[in-house]
Amino acid sequence: MKVAIVTTSYPAAPGDAAGHFVEAEARALVLQGHDVHVLSPFARVQDEPRLRHVQVRGSGLFGWPGALERLKQAPWKAPGAIAFAASVQATLTELRPWDAIIAHWIVPSAWPSALGHAPLTVVAHGSDVRLLRALPRAVSRRILKQLVAQGASFRCVSEALRRDLVELCPEAGARARVAPCALSLEAAPSRERARSALGVHDRLVVFVGRVIPSKRLDIGLGAAELLPDVSVVVVGDGPSLTDLSQRHPRVRFLGKLSHVETLRWIAAADLLISSSLDEGAPTAVREAIALGVDVVACPSGDLAAWAQSEPLLWVTRNPAPLHGNA
Repeated sequence: MKVAIVTTSYPAAPGDAAGHFVEAEARALVLQGHDVHVLSPFARVQDEPRLRHVQVRGSGLFGWPGALERLKQAPWKAPGAIAFAASVQATLTELRPWDAIIAHWIVPSAWPSALGHAPLTVVAHGSDVRLLRALPRAVSRRILKQLVAQGASFRCVSEALRRDLVELCPEAGARARVAPCALSLEAAPSRERARSALGVHDRLVVFVGRVIPSKRLDIGLGAAELLPDVSVVVVGDGPSLTDLSQRHPRVRFLGKLSHVETLRWIAAADLLISSSLDEGAPTAVREAIALGVDVVACPSGDLAAWAQSEPLLWVTRNPAPLHGNA
């Protein structure tokens, strides 16, 4: 099959952590024997057998630490979404026919970028469903109804997001299923090798993700610093980094690392904390559990349901503060 993946987040270079779960899906499709074209605003120097990267417009708006954060800092970049949609439409038309199209994020990857190019699967993440919920209900419903009318199916990364989607557009219910994104853990070392490589000897608490207000790192870091005899590390970058580093001088802020380096820190950790309330199926949490690392998280997305059967996952009852009852 000839498959197009339309995404606003994708590794700009090998090892880049941004959108690594989209790359993992692309590579999984290649292993299944499909020819995959990834349409993203980021150029890749070299294609691979059966995996072609096609750069579309919009690189000024999309990228770390996310389009919404970039818009807050530079609202004049908003036309980049229109440029992205037009460029995707032109590219899909030029390279057709397609056997399948997968769009990560409802707006703008699926709507309006991939309209008219069925069969279409829309992967709904936490941020884009929150965006639809923030829009006037009539607007969100119209967007989703247009996708349903085009025959699109929806793949939600969590059951909580599927419920939110169906609440916005009941017609989408019969076409929506739950499937978290693929994980890529091939480069993850063992705990012993990770701790040796990083020189870790103390108990280690790790935070992974964009350093933005919605992640509520200030609350999580405050809780972590109450733990005795631990080292606390933040892997990630974003507009809140300077403020948080001043508030928490004992915390080690590593900035944005490659996915391989991030996995090394997760594997070395005794505990990963996720203090965000705006997640669907957080990748870092799933990576930590897969690597045998304990996780403490706020009740976001499907985490509370997962905790009922996952012994490594502890979800707080009271979302704020994090150090309340667990």
